[in-house]
Amino acid sequence: MTANNHRNDEPASGRRDQGTVLDRMQMPPMSGDEALRRFHKDREAGGLQSQSDETTELAKLHPVMRFAVVAGTFILIVAALLGVLYLIGA
Repeated sequence: MTANNHRNDEPASGRRDQGTVLDRMQMPPMSGDEALRRFHKDREAGGLQSQSDETTELAKLHPVMRFAVVAGTFILIVAALLGVLYLIGA
């Protein structure tokens, strides 16, 4: 015996699958490059800078100062790890 999966005995071809909201939206086909270009254009129009134009504070520093900052950070991390190892061993 087979089950009747149709609502009100109407044929399956008479019903239309509604899908999701995204399926019903009319979107023009576009490539990834075009989508990124539109995204960046919309962000700049909204007053936001694109990430490619932003420079970090570290990149603005003199190379010697940049080295000192990176070396100091490395030394602090190593000191913290050695301190943890010392506490575990004690």
